[in-house]
Amino acid sequence: MSLGFFVLTKADHTNDRFGSSETEPQSSSAAADSYLCFIHTLITLHSCLKVGNFAYMLTSQGDWLSLQNHFIPTLVRMNIESRQHSLGFLDGVRGVAMIIVVFHHFGLAFFPAINYMNPDQVNLGNGGIELLIAKTPLNIFFNGGFAVSIFFVLSGFVLSYKFHRSGNHKLLREYAAKRYFRLLIPVGVSVILCYILHEAGLFTHKELGDMTKSKNWLDCLFRDMSTVADMIKNLFVDVFLNRDDRYNPVLWTMTIEFLGSLLLFSFLTLAGNNKKTILLHIIVAVLILLTDKKFYAAFILGSLISRLFVDGFSFPKGWKGIGIKLLLLSAGIYFSSYPQGSLLEQSIWKPLSWSWTNSYDLFHVLGSFCLLFVICFENNFMRFFSIKPFLYLGKISFSFYLIHLAVLCSLGTTLFLELWKPGTYFIPFLISFLASMAVSFLISHFYYKFIDKASIGLSEKMGKLITKGDLSE
Repeated sequence: MSLGFFVLTKADHTNDRFGSSETEPQSSSAAADSYLCFIHTLITLHSCLKVGNFAYMLTSQGDWLSLQNHFIPTLVRMNIESRQHSLGFLDGVRGVAMIIVVFHHFGLAFFPAINYMNPDQVNLGNGGIELLIAKTPLNIFFNGGFAVSIFFVLSGFVLSYKFHRSGNHKLLREYAAKRYFRLLIPVGVSVILCYILHEAGLFTHKELGDMTKSKNWLDCLFRDMSTVADMIKNLFVDVFLNRDDRYNPVLWTMTIEFLGSLLLFSFLTLAGNNKKTILLHIIVAVLILLTDKKFYAAFILGSLISRLFVDGFSFPKGWKGIGIKLLLLSAGIYFSSYPQGSLLEQSIWKPLSWSWTNSYDLFHVLGSFCLLFVICFENNFMRFFSIKPFLYLGKISFSFYLIHLAVLCSLGTTLFLELWKPGTYFIPFLISFLASMAVSFLISHFYYKFIDKASIGLSEKMGKLITKGDLSE
């Protein structure tokens, strides 16, 4: 029996990030992990021998029966429990989704044909590359709607995870009590920074519209900013309840993130914590998908994955399992790459042009669910998204998400305007992109360290304060 059957991991340490929990990455090297796995196996084997589970291993006829009845179930149980403590890969997924959002915004600003599939908006040669990306699943790497759907499904997973493990309803009340404060500080600081940039005249993106053929989108950014009093009302109330993104355009997701979390906590309180709730998850998710608030279904679907994860779900072995995973991956990529433009007649997504869907969000929610479902139950994907660069991206993802568009519309667009000359489109864009990314990474690192982490601490204190004296479970 292979010792590689074990996956030894660190216990989970949760800190809310972009409405979700993070797990600290494993810090040991591969060699150290292998050594620990070996020692853990020997200890387990010794324990089994001690209690007599392996009495029949000493006989030639009892070997396989004892392994089947005692040792293998023990290993399976330990593997499931170990997996449940290994949620670091979710940070990696979140980090990749954040980068896709950034690519989406740079694409909208400089290569709008990628998003809208419109030949009149190409900016590189005859537009072959831009239209190729737009009309194929390659656009998944520039698809912001899919990326934020991933955020919402992830939030549903991590916000329900501890409840599914413990069944403690007090957790839900604590999460609900601290949710607003978790989001308030990072969101509020970003609103103030954007307001300062606007008042200082540092946003230059509107001058770029005609040059990049993205005037309609760029003109909508950082618009209708008013007084300081209006800005304060916006950051405390409108961002979370009215989907008001005037002061920072990326904050349209915060209303969904906040209300979707409260919806999830309410649903779990009513549904309880047993295996019958799996069917309730499916029913409620489908009902929400039939409304015009489809993004909210992502939270329920994320909780469904979390429930199955805690229950130890796994794909069937052999070709059957491989076939199911390939089917889910194919469907996930196809749905997730559904374009946000309206020119679908000549694309591979024409079969999805159903009148009742109204918009792309249905397919992005379904696609993100399919992809995350496979990722959560396939060890190779879990290991891939657990590599250190992805984990770091996940750690700073909320901070990067909040500030990157402000950097793009100030530093990025200013550099492009200074460098652009007829026939030199790509080089000015590349310099603008690299400079904006470098500055965004630098700001995000310290934003996470001093602002995002502070909001985590505040939200924990507020959650305990508000629920103080609540002795129910």
